[in-house]
Amino acid sequence: MGHTPQTVLLIEDEDILSNILTSKLERAGYRVAVAKDGEEGLAMVSSEHPDLVLLDMMLPKLNGFAILEQLNEQGTIPGLPVIVISNSGQPVEIERAEKLGIVDYLVKLNFDPDEVLAKVEQSLATAEASDTASAADAATATDASDVPATDAPSEDATQQQQEATEPTKKTVMIVEDDMFIADLLGRKLHEKYTVHQAGDTSAADRILTDGPVDLICLDIMLPGEDGYSYLARLKESPDYQNIPVVILSNLGQKEEVQRGLDAGATDYLVKANMAPHEIMERVDELLSSLS
Repeated sequence: MGHTPQTVLLIEDEDILSNILTSKLERAGYRVAVAKDGEEGLAMVSSEHPDLVLLDMMLPKLNGFAILEQLNEQGTIPGLPVIVISNSGQPVEIERAEKLGIVDYLVKLNFDPDEVLAKVEQSLATAEASDTASAADAATATDASDVPATDAPSEDATQQQQEATEPTKKTVMIVEDDMFIADLLGRKLHEKYTVHQAGDTSAADRILTDGPVDLICLDIMLPGEDGYSYLARLKESPDYQNIPVVILSNLGQKEEVQRGLDAGATDYLVKANMAPHEIMERVDELLSSLS
């Protein structure tokens, strides 16, 4: 586009999620402004003049519902698309948020960053189209066309997938102490693989002794023993030295990447630059090459 990029205001206090979404949106051509608490977010609605808001509900200082209520009182909501991203998928909360004028509601553990981008593009396209109509028509169209679909109920289907693990599936172990990231990636990988999650290397050791693991996704910054030390132990072990290890880290400097590869990692991926489906594609490639 030749004109000024549209602005998305992201009100989110979870740094990892904020970095992932910011990277995804900026690569798609949007300008992203980030607020880490509710008071800052509400102020930035006025100062940044965003075209769309991505809103977490559990925030320091001022929660998402309080922000929505104030935006309604100011008359901002009808003309400003707001997409909620929340840990809760309770119908009563979704209904309450809908009544406050949101255009969509996503449950954190069920979404993929690509889905968020698609929702942003869809909501902005709807808002642009409605600019040519009356304000009343725009509000009606937003309420009618963008009611959240079945993001929350899909947890049941996901759980059924997890419970129906097939013995022929390859096994991936995720060693990650950030449970949000571990769950997000685990849900994606569970579509094809048996997935075990460990919050530290002691738990990872127990998983390895319980049964074969075909690939390890390893964080570097872990409680207790760090990822580099654990990788060194794996490579010294006759039992585990041939298991491919994909490092997933927030450390993206060239020297860190080289250090990981020199230590024996098969690949080194920077979390903020990769969506879960992209990580799974890399896992697919590695496991296919070993078949």
